[in-house]
Amino acid sequence: MNKSAFTMAEVLITLGIIGIVAAMTLPALINKAEEYILKQQFKKVYNTLQNAQLRIYADTESYYNCYYYKNTAQTKSSDCRLMGEHLKKILNPVVVCNDSAYAKGCIPEYEGMDTVTLENNPDANIDYILTSCPGFTQTSILNKNVTWVLKDGTILGWYNYNIVGYGPLIYVDINGNKRPNKWGYDIFPMIWRSDEQRVWLDADGVCTFTQKGGKSSKQMLQDIWK
Repeated sequence: MNKSAFTMAEVLITLGIIGIVAAMTLPALINKAEEYILKQQFKKVYNTLQNAQLRIYADTESYYNCYYYKNTAQTKSSDCRLMGEHLKKILNPVVVCNDSAYAKGCIPEYEGMDTVTLENNPDANIDYILTSCPGFTQTSILNKNVTWVLKDGTILGWYNYNIVGYGPLIYVDINGNKRPNKWGYDIFPMIWRSDEQRVWLDADGVCTFTQKGGKSSKQMLQDIWK
């Protein structure tokens, strides 16, 4: 009786085709998996911070005056130090750097709004940033801003408000020291807003920026609620 079988050439051709298909699809699958993980990390950090504000309300029956008014660039900042200290008790960071965050190992060497702007457009005029958003320049982030590292590795940095230290602008690195450590990839600026009845963490506002190819905080927030 004649027995049918695959030849060695047929087996090698089949394996070659499988290898080519895998090489074409695997990077896309990895990228989707990484994007999903980052999305879940963003959601977790957002919920943690939002729940911390709810905890403040439960503790004090009010919110602190430390926020941007809804849909405006006007702020209330009289209680920012109190809010920051209350949030510190709730979030219980394992490491606190009141300054020199990079030198002390709280953060990797982040870019700032000024360096990202020049990276995106070498001819850009950054005078506006230096005068209107100085708390998010690279020098401020690395050397001046208050920075916390939470138990899960999340890094929370406060926009530098000089004497006050805390304020209604923050940034979060949702996976901590793990790469890529880029704005719009795993680092996102956020803003506390209020309609004078409640305070919430908003994903769009002043001094927000992303690096090339990244997603804005607003896009990330929209993605997690799809």
